[in-house]
Amino acid sequence: MTIKNIIKKSLEDFKSPQFLGLSLLPFLIIFMLFGYGYFHFGGDFLSQIQSSFDQGKVPFLDASAHPWITSVLTFSIFKWLFTILFYLFGIVAIVLFSVVIASILIGFFTPMIVKKIQKKHYPNFKFTNENFTLMASLPYYFKIFVSFVILGLIALPFMFIPAVNFIAIGLPFYYLFHSFMLLDVGSSIVSKQEYKVLTKKYKKLFRSTTLTLYGLSLVPVLGVFLQVFYVIVLAHEFFQKAILERN
Repeated sequence: MTIKNIIKKSLEDFKSPQFLGLSLLPFLIIFMLFGYGYFHFGGDFLSQIQSSFDQGKVPFLDASAHPWITSVLTFSIFKWLFTILFYLFGIVAIVLFSVVIASILIGFFTPMIVKKIQKKHYPNFKFTNENFTLMASLPYYFKIFVSFVILGLIALPFMFIPAVNFIAIGLPFYYLFHSFMLLDVGSSIVSKQEYKVLTKKYKKLFRSTTLTLYGLSLVPVLGVFLQVFYVIVLAHEFFQKAILERN
């Protein structure tokens, strides 16, 4: 089955009341958490920065040591640019972190989603994930997190380069999204050995799928609301490839 057919079938599954209702859970939690935190505390922080500019001071810069730079940075145009960049980077950070948190939240419901898909579309499929317990998955999660931190540190210097910074910050988060999604879904369906075989043999397929889903995740609101849909899509791919390999 082509990815186009998988997407079509997944959309039909996603439109069920149960899956739509489940999709609202991370949406509500994240937007209450980040919405309040960012616009409440972020607004206070921005007010303090703007107040410093109004007094002819630049935060983290010694005015006596750098009087000319301080004078230039306190021009109205720089205060305006700082405000725009503050909200722009804040929104980007919220979108990226909200996608990760939503993925983790939906991860608790992944086994239930997977079983619903199996019952409806693959009733003869036999689950072999008995040895792929949460404890058995912890080393995988730890490795993913460490790799994410390393990638983040490597990307950090590039985050100060215009245009390149959005790509630099996106790559570590894509890795985290890709790895977590595959592990969550795969460990709910197949054994550790099958998981290694499938993710290695169909690496390009899974990567192209998660890259497409990650692109959707960067659209504000959609990235949080469609987490259940992402699980459904990957569940179909794992089921179909596992069946293919077993035959």
